[in-house]
Formats: sequence, structure tokens, C-alpha cells
Amino acid sequence: MHLAPGSDILTRMLSALLPLICGLLLTPQQAQAEPFIQIGIWYAGGQARPPDAGLTDLEIVRSELTLIRRAGFNSIITWINWQEAEPKRGTYALAAIERLIAAAAQNDLKVDVRLFTDKAPAWSTAVSADRDRFASYAASRLRLGVQVLSVQTADSGAGSAQVIRVGTNARTPIEARVDFWAAIARGAQRVTFLDVAGGAGPAVLSLGETVGIVTRNQALFAPLRARKDGIREVVGGGGAPVEVKLLESPEALLIVGINYSPSVQKVTINFTPDMPEAIWQNLETGTAVNFVMGRGGPFLEHTFAPRDTLVLMIRKKLR
Repeated sequence: MHLAPGSDILTRMLSALLPLICGLLLTPQQAQAEPFIQIGIWYAGGQARPPDAGLTDLEIVRSELTLIRRAGFNSIITWINWQEAEPKRGTYALAAIERLIAAAAQNDLKVDVRLFTDKAPAWSTAVSADRDRFASYAASRLRLGVQVLSVQTADSGAGSAQVIRVGTNARTPIEARVDFWAAIARGAQRVTFLDVAGGAGPAVLSLGETVGIVTRNQALFAPLRARKDGIREVVGGGGAPVEVKLLESPEALLIVGINYSPSVQKVTINFTPDMPEAIWQNLETGTAVNFVMGRGGPFLEHTFAPRDTLVLMIRKKLR
């Protein structure tokens, strides 16, 4: 085949531009290729429920979203009720939640939207068909927000993330910290905190120091998966529930130790001989931790405070 003069230059130019063109054609969800563990707060603007949230208190909402992001969280879950969001057939009241989504985007927070459709509006005479139509419309409209991860009905299984309730008659911040690390040790990729008082109060915001360890180190945490071997036994503790889990990726090893007991527990964690004897970093305190080499392999003696955690990490290359 005969090529016109300069066609090789044109070919090279097209080859260089093709990845850029493809990137521009991707949806926001497809373009997001970076590792991401979703750690957020159920939030709808104080104690308000969308679509009312943000109509009169938008500045308060923006201020609270700023606090949520600065604390260390990277997402929120918000919701709307079908009854309020479609007061008349084909008439939608979604402006307020769109303001909330826009305010979240300004604070670099991802958003999940739950559609509560269990109670139909009074005008609906064909509930199933009307519900499906509303859910389809709300999803197509709200997903236009670049920060929106999903828009799904509350009964679709979308809320399968680990939810930790914090506040009066719920988990204390100390207990919630334990719950969080237990979820990470089980390999959770989505953890959501719910302030039972509504909004984002000091109890739930105080957990930002803990969750920030993960959200600021996504590339290290996201690829971690449970490793079955590596820990021979955990002795001591007087039979109290002290759990130790090991997670691994091509780049890192993570040890999560959890004392579920309300009392102090002194334990010895015995590892298999192939566990590195190098210097580990305590991710919560920033201090270095050295294992002791015994006859059967390295071991670590540690005293857990009541309802306490130990989170150690070391960078590595896959064996």
C-alpha cells in the first residue's frame, strides 16, 4: 500500500493522541484507576434529611463537609426519600441533594446516594413501576456529579459496607476504633461511620486521626489481602479475646492486633520463621518495633490497653 508523504508523521501523532482521547471518553468512574478504600460518614446536613438539607443551611453543610475531609474521611453516604423527592408524578425535588453533592465535590469527598423507596408517594397507583421509574431517573441525574460513586436503592445491597454507629447508646470512639481496625483486618474496602446524633459531631470526627492512616496511604492499604500463615500462636492474655491478623500485598505486610477485652492483656505473638525480623513501624504511634528471634521464629511481646489495637507495617517485595 502506498502512503502519502508525511503519513508516517500523521500516524505517530494519532498514536500519541489516542490515549488522551480515550481518557476523555471515559466516565468518571472508569477514569478512577487509583486504589481506593472508601471510609466515610453517613451525612445529610446536620439532623436534616434530604431533600431539605442545604436549602437554608448550606453554609453549615459546607463547613461540616470541610471538617469531615480535614479529619481524614474521604466520602459521605447521603440519602433521599421517594415521597419527598417526587412530590408529584414526574416532578422532582432533587436540587438540595445536588447542592450537597456539589459541596462534597468542593471538599474532594466521594458520595454514595441511597434511595429510600419503601414508602410510596400518595399519588402512586402503580407502586412497583413508579418506584423503578423514579430510581432510574434519580440515578441517571445524580450520577452526573463527578464525585458520585453510586446511586442505588437502599435494599439493593449497596449498603453492605461495614457500618459503625458512634455516640450515645452506641459505640464509644475507643470501641469504634477497635471496630474499624477489625474491619480492615477482615479485608473491608468500605467502612462507614454513623453519628447517631446526626451530622458530624466531635465523637465521630475524633476517629479521623485513625481512619486517616488508611485514607492517606491508599496505595499501601488497598491491595492488602488476608494471609493465612505467618502467625503460629498468640499466648497469654488469660484467655481473653486478643486477635491477631496478617495482611499482605506485593509491597507490604500488615499486622493488626486487637484486644476486645475491657482489661489489660499482655501477650506474646509467635510468628513463623519466614516472617521478616526487620524493623516494623507502628502506624498509630509512628514508633519503630523490633521482633525478638526465638528458637521457633521471631516473636513480639506486647501489652494491650483495654480495648486496644496494635497496627504494624513493613514494606517488602513479594517472596
